[in-house]
Amino acid sequence: MGQLFHSVPLPAETLRRVGAFVDPATTTAEGVADIGVIRGMCAELLDIARNRPLVLLVDDVEFADETTLQTLLYLQRRLTAAQILVVLTESPQPQPFNPEFRAELTRHACFCNIQLSPLSEEGVAELLAGWTDRDTAAVLAPAYHRISGGNPLLLHALGQDRRVAGAVDGTEPVVGDQFGQAVLACLRRWDPAILEIAHGLALLGDLASPVLLGRLLASKPARVQWVLDALTTSGLLRGGRFRHPAARTAVLHDLAPDALAEMHARAAELLHAEGAPASAIGGHLLAAGGLAEPWAITVLQESATHALAEDRVDDAMESLKLAHEMCDDAPRRAALTAMLADCQWRVNPAAVSQHLQSQRDALRAGHLSERHAVALLRYQLWHGHRQDAQETLRHLRDERQRLDAATTAELAGCAEWLRLHFPVAFAELDAAPGFPSTATPTRSDGSLGPATPSLTAVLADGVTDEVIARAEQVLGSHLLVDVGLESALCALQTLVYADRMDRAVHWCDVLGAEAGARGATTWHAILSDVRSHIALRQGDLPLSERFAREALDALSPHNWGVAIGSPLSNLLLAKIGMDKLDEAEAQLKHVIPDAIRDTWFWPLYLRARGHLHLAGGRVHAALADFETCGQLATRWGLDLPTLLPWRGDLAQVYLRSGRPDRARGMVTEQLARPGAANARTRGISLRLLGSALDVKQRVETLRQAANLLQEAGDRYQLFLALAALSSAHYGRGEFNTSRVVARSATQLAKDIQAQALCRRLLPGNDPVGGDEADAAPEHEELSRLSDAEQRVATLAALGHTNREIGKKLYITVSTVEQHLTRVYRKLNVRRRTELSLGLPMDATGSGLLAVAPSGAERTWPQWESTAVQAS
Repeated sequence: MGQLFHSVPLPAETLRRVGAFVDPATTTAEGVADIGVIRGMCAELLDIARNRPLVLLVDDVEFADETTLQTLLYLQRRLTAAQILVVLTESPQPQPFNPEFRAELTRHACFCNIQLSPLSEEGVAELLAGWTDRDTAAVLAPAYHRISGGNPLLLHALGQDRRVAGAVDGTEPVVGDQFGQAVLACLRRWDPAILEIAHGLALLGDLASPVLLGRLLASKPARVQWVLDALTTSGLLRGGRFRHPAARTAVLHDLAPDALAEMHARAAELLHAEGAPASAIGGHLLAAGGLAEPWAITVLQESATHALAEDRVDDAMESLKLAHEMCDDAPRRAALTAMLADCQWRVNPAAVSQHLQSQRDALRAGHLSERHAVALLRYQLWHGHRQDAQETLRHLRDERQRLDAATTAELAGCAEWLRLHFPVAFAELDAAPGFPSTATPTRSDGSLGPATPSLTAVLADGVTDEVIARAEQVLGSHLLVDVGLESALCALQTLVYADRMDRAVHWCDVLGAEAGARGATTWHAILSDVRSHIALRQGDLPLSERFAREALDALSPHNWGVAIGSPLSNLLLAKIGMDKLDEAEAQLKHVIPDAIRDTWFWPLYLRARGHLHLAGGRVHAALADFETCGQLATRWGLDLPTLLPWRGDLAQVYLRSGRPDRARGMVTEQLARPGAANARTRGISLRLLGSALDVKQRVETLRQAANLLQEAGDRYQLFLALAALSSAHYGRGEFNTSRVVARSATQLAKDIQAQALCRRLLPGNDPVGGDEADAAPEHEELSRLSDAEQRVATLAALGHTNREIGKKLYITVSTVEQHLTRVYRKLNVRRRTELSLGLPMDATGSGLLAVAPSGAERTWPQWESTAVQAS
């Protein structure tokens, strides 16, 4: 009443009299005022109302004391003749306060009850119009109404969040701290029991129902339902759920940590008793820190399985860690550890190393399943535990009769890749169970030993449709989760070494997208490494560098384990080709684990390091690395030039050292190895062989090499072959042809960012004759020619007769003559010999490489004997 009288200006005498009425001394200890005081206060109010209308507003009247209620009732009985409006507000309650007061209040004829509801969408737009223009308000209104439910308190909080965020575009509201505080403020205005039910609702989430909430909070379902309806009316809920996740989060955070954990524990017990799924109970167990109940471990394990299937790897790991801490049974702990290692392998392979000892002990004690033993083998090999891996292999061999079909299939799928990359670990074993029994027999020439026929057949015997179909079937029939990553890698490498680069790129992209969507960091990094290797074999140096960098960024070096040699080697070779020698040297600072020396990743790394030594002029260091590569490949039965062309690498060292005879010997040996008929391998070998021949003998060999490399699609090796071919023509005094070839080499070098290397390799450093601006008019002239005219002009420039041109292009001699006539006119030349002057090639050099000069075209077998005699 004191607040009421002091809210308006009154005469001093009136304030003095009122002051006497509201003096606390006039109130008894029991809080009941004298009836005379009440009469006096009401008389003053009635006197004020004689001169002006008077509105009395009492908010939250349910919290008023008895004296205030008596005063209001006394005043209400005398309102009929006074200009007084009394407005009382109260929040909805499951059981109204002061029922006698309400009964007395509502029996009067002048009483009117108004039920307030949240703002409509139009009302929200009207409110928003006070913050912005009406058009913007109309656009924002649906979203603001959806989140706030039309509750003015929440709407104003959203407005504050928007102002704090500054200028915001779009039609979505900014939901921040002010909104969460407003939600709690709204709940705290009611009975504390309502806030408690809101806590339970936020905790149970989508599983909440009046019955479950009642059991969780020891409250009657009818009372819970009333609270839910009230919260819905207030705009906080829709369909029995919080309208926005931020509201639920704010309510949960309102609980103290201990109280929250206790409530999660009660929720877990309740949901388990109700038969809820493990995925719904697991989160409560985690939040509660576990329960000393036998069923809790099973629920956590099942919850982890569901989370892993949904690619929520972090949730799965947390569930498994808690289950492991709670478990005392040794076999079950081993299984939980194996599941945890599988999860960690997807995102952080280094973390798996902490489980290797316990998993090995579990294997020895017979507590590890065969499927988990296969996974343990992968981890041991990856982290360089060769002897432990051999022990695991022996265990699998001894238990071969007990392997189920799924484990056998998993072993069969990864066997070849493991044998290829970890040859030392397999060297002491005749055969491991589950590895293909129909393996290719060990070859007498020392090439790849027992393995499934797909990749081995491609490396040693060439490509067949059956092999390619088998690889595509593996890649197309399974997701990464269904088949070990090694199976997919083996199939990918089959396509790569079969020169099916387009299909390999396609499957890399498909699997990479799957790995990215599932958050499988390890898979993503390994597939990026494969993609880098593919780009390297395609001669796309910038792309190879990018994917190798991506692979190394996705996984830190210690996470790569012994496999670090693969992305490092790809990165080194790409940088060397682009003449980034300083950057390549910096990569040698990576710490390489000692265990890498027993794996195939070691010769890959040595070969890349050897080329860096060679590019830096350290010939003896390069020789040592290449010779070590050869020794390891021979010792491990992997001496296949498609896989590791170490003889060609040695040939480059001998050429640099001025020993072409030794270089020719190395290349001749390489061409005799199994799988050397592969277009790319043969093209590289012929390029090196041509460079080792006498200057007068080089052109034909280098031309064949360029043709093969163009067919293989390796732009970097093709550039090297063109540069060598240009030098060969230059050495023979064929300067015009040298310029033609040099232009193609220069264009290729520009495409793959190897310009610096190009300037060093081409004869005279600038055989093209100036900068690119000087060549522009020539390209402009060439653009006047049709594709058919360009092909005819190129063949004519290289010395072919009209009949030979017609035969090669499958057109008549008359058509050739017509094309040449138009070419002469468009290029303003008078004779055939002038065509080669400044005639540029396309980016791939296809105009040049598709042909050879008249009388010079030979197949390799015919040329080989002549070359051997000449050498």
